[in-house]
Amino acid sequence: MVPCSRSWGPPVGEWRHVHLAQVSTRSLLSLAYLVFFGSLIGFSAYLWLLKATTPARASTYAFVNPVVAVFLGWALAGEAFPLRTMIAAAVALTGVVLIVRAGGVSRRAAPSVHSVPAGADGTDLPSG
Repeated sequence: MVPCSRSWGPPVGEWRHVHLAQVSTRSLLSLAYLVFFGSLIGFSAYLWLLKATTPARASTYAFVNPVVAVFLGWALAGEAFPLRTMIAAAVALTGVVLIVRAGGVSRRAAPSVHSVPAGADGTDLPSG
């Protein structure tokens, strides 16, 4: 529903309900922080991670990020961290552990075949 409200909000006049004078400096700085760190640095780190490891391991960020966000909210902003959320975090982190541990077990790769032109290494030359 959020993407729909973002795309249909302006054409149906939702902006008239937004009063920029009521937006606090803290809110604007928070938005700027999320845009900068959450988007630019986060995406750059993800691209680096894709080059540094397997795609399966790199995709674990999607499991870890919400857990980190909930933990930081609890630690820095005093947000609630109820048992149900703790269980969900444990399930997500267990999934990450399973993916990372399974990364060492891969499908059997086909043997590499290097073709060398006949006579290139000097062993297939006709004698005579």
